[in-house]
Amino acid sequence: MAQSRTKNVSVNMSIGLVCQIVNLILSFLSRTIFINTLGTEYLGVNGLFSNILSILSFAELGIGNAIIFSMYEPLAKGDRQKLGSLMALYKKAYTWIGGIIISVGAAVTPFLNFIIKDKPDISESIYGIYLLFLANTAFSYFFVYKKSIIIADQKNYIVVFVTEIVHVLQVIAQVVFLLTTRNFVLYLITQLFFTVLGNLAASVIADKLYPFLKSKAAPLEKSETKRIFKNVRSLAVYKFGSVILNGTDNILISALVGVTEVGLVSNYILLNSSCNAILGKIADAFTASVGNLNVYKDKQKQYEIFNKIFFITAWLYGFASVGLIIVSPSFIEAWIGPSYWLDSATAIALVVGFYVKAVHFAAYTYRTTLGFFNEGKISPLLAAVLNVIFSVALWKLFGLAGIFIATPLARVLSTGIVDPVLIYRRTFQKNPLIYYAMYAAYVLLFVLLGILCYFAVSLISVGGWLGVILEILTVTVIFNACMVLLFHRTKMFREIYHQGLRLLHLKK
Repeated sequence: MAQSRTKNVSVNMSIGLVCQIVNLILSFLSRTIFINTLGTEYLGVNGLFSNILSILSFAELGIGNAIIFSMYEPLAKGDRQKLGSLMALYKKAYTWIGGIIISVGAAVTPFLNFIIKDKPDISESIYGIYLLFLANTAFSYFFVYKKSIIIADQKNYIVVFVTEIVHVLQVIAQVVFLLTTRNFVLYLITQLFFTVLGNLAASVIADKLYPFLKSKAAPLEKSETKRIFKNVRSLAVYKFGSVILNGTDNILISALVGVTEVGLVSNYILLNSSCNAILGKIADAFTASVGNLNVYKDKQKQYEIFNKIFFITAWLYGFASVGLIIVSPSFIEAWIGPSYWLDSATAIALVVGFYVKAVHFAAYTYRTTLGFFNEGKISPLLAAVLNVIFSVALWKLFGLAGIFIATPLARVLSTGIVDPVLIYRRTFQKNPLIYYAMYAAYVLLFVLLGILCYFAVSLISVGGWLGVILEILTVTVIFNACMVLLFHRTKMFREIYHQGLRLLHLKK
């Protein structure tokens, strides 16, 4: 449990990146075969029900974050007795959560006709398909609680590796069944089987790494349980708002526009989420290490690391956003054809939402790892309300693009304000305007670099996959070369550069 933060970040990032690249390839292979065998209608149903069930995950109520936060200190001190007690509490809570999701999810079934504007042209029962999605979501909570101690102990690479192995097997099985049977129900049953298998595998590994978990744990002291559930109550409001904020777009599209458009949008979301998954492994590798660092309350060190993480995430996601806006049309055309294009305004709105959510990573991570669960807890709920209001209003003005631009706008006006204020004032004792000034400067810089990259890419006349590759290379070289030229003399860049070499084991 006493490994260095640098080593843990290095291992988590390396394993995460390799696994995510494999996952990316498999995702596009699976999606391509899904589209070719089942079509856009099934794609829309898949996206819609995934969205509905993501909202039901509000039943988790932030228990996971609260308990993982509670594990940082006993892990640092090697307090096995307390860890065992925390895990026993976690197990009990997640068993109840799985049951709640099944109950609430089943209660939603009669209202599916109100959510789906036009019934999709598919042969299977909409209700049967929905119940399979519900079972997959509910079962994901059984045994999964044991992953938490591995993640809190900065060994997330183990969870990632196991998850990826199971996912590879799942995709292979689903592709085989799609090609041989073209049966969507069998596709979903396969997904359910591997969800259970993955959780069981992680549970077995946790028992081997932490054998004391097999012993009967003494219950936590009442004061400790009370403190945890105070955090949970605060996180519940935060979690509920976040889930509604992130999970309503496809439902609104289905109800206002139609389920087919959900399918078209899902292809662009796959591009965005694929970039986020790869870049997120770099960012996520720091999370547990930040929690470990925050145990020791070194404010200056905390501030320095915050600025580094903010800079890294702004750079990575700024680069990805510029690339997505410029390259997505060519990629979609080469991949599945121009009939799956979205209009430019909608595609850009999706990327804006992608950037705003991702670049908030530093503020959100510090907020949770510092234990600010009660403060600012209603901000995501405010964001959720604003999102629904803005979505309906902007849809009437701008159509589909309005629904997607509403989400980042609501996020900026809520959590985007509250979280930085909390960590700057409460932890760093600094003016939060410093954060907002950096945020605005990065956005302006990336807009200018995006314009430069766009004009450079417009000179490329080659089509097909060769054209896509040339566009990606052009954006990559121009954007990152400009960033290096602008920042290479700064102290923060030099420190990040040398730390990067250490993470890659190129420097001691």
